[in-house]
Amino acid sequence: MRHYKRIVSTLLAAGMGLSLLTGCQSGQPTGGTAAAEKTETGGKAEAASEDGAQDKKSELVVGMIASAFGTQSYNDDVLAGMELAEKELGVKGIPLEVPEISDSANSLRTLISQGANFIMVPSSEYKDGMLEVAAENPEVKFLYLAEAIDGGGNIMSVAYRENEAAFLGGALSGLMTKTNNVGAVMAVGETLQYRYQFGFTAGVKAVNPECEVQSAFTNTTRCGQGSEVAKIMYNKGADIIGTYSGACNLGVFNAAKDAGEGTYCLGAANGQFDKMPDKILASVVKPADQAILSILKEYQETGVFDTSVPMSLGLKEGGVKLLFTNNEELLKLIPDDVKSAIDDLTAKVESGEIKVPSNEEEFNSFTYQYAK
Repeated sequence: MRHYKRIVSTLLAAGMGLSLLTGCQSGQPTGGTAAAEKTETGGKAEAASEDGAQDKKSELVVGMIASAFGTQSYNDDVLAGMELAEKELGVKGIPLEVPEISDSANSLRTLISQGANFIMVPSSEYKDGMLEVAAENPEVKFLYLAEAIDGGGNIMSVAYRENEAAFLGGALSGLMTKTNNVGAVMAVGETLQYRYQFGFTAGVKAVNPECEVQSAFTNTTRCGQGSEVAKIMYNKGADIIGTYSGACNLGVFNAAKDAGEGTYCLGAANGQFDKMPDKILASVVKPADQAILSILKEYQETGVFDTSVPMSLGLKEGGVKLLFTNNEELLKLIPDDVKSAIDDLTAKVESGEIKVPSNEEEFNSFTYQYAK
């Protein structure tokens, strides 16, 4: 069983402080360039032999930093992609828990000192540290998964359009609410969280402009804080709450249970339906594992690491989606006309007819109203 590595801030000056991760949930964990080797023969580069290509599988060492693992958050989905790559591509992975943002640059240097030559950064919290270390180490490739940026020659950025799937979750909530009051719980104030917030709210307002939307950030990864925030929302009349707050999601689910009959919520991460099967109507998911595997596979096999144009993954590309509950009894509560409306809205977003807002400015100018 793999052990996670965790930076201990008091030991960073010494080079590396590592301890076992003891997360709320379950958890799991470096490399030469993955570019296809070339050999010079008569002044011309020739492709490496098949045997050489096989040898390179052991050369790709993939590091990753995250605030925590085992929290039912996007970090775990990225980790799952690393684990798939270990299993299917033969790469070596080093996941590193870095709870303090101020430790990010030294944490990345620690990964590089351990041999990592491809590092995944899933959160914008670590952006500044990543930019600093990437400039110091141009030979190391960085995959930045929080937003689109100009990363120079060694940072490939990926922007997930979480707002598109959140829009569908908001629309579902706006169509399903009996109290005309719903909520949205986010974690920290970073780019992807804002994308969820404004996408969800736009979805609610597109189908039910009179519906009140309560919105709050937990600013923590403590499960209990999600419960406290959600309880306040349920007490103020919300009957459905969407959540995109990492470990705090679990607290929101518990609050939905405590709020009693007629109150529901939306999940995130990998669906999380097993966490509260009679309360989670649907989930805003971002299946990162397959995307990570695909990127690593292409890099390993071809050496292609295109940093010229940031990748953007939304509903159309399958990068995000809204999944309905797999609980048949709960699914029956969602009328067929509501499911049909969600399908219709999905098609409109995918075609570009609806441009879902991802920030406050776009939200303030968003005027779309859905008509069946």
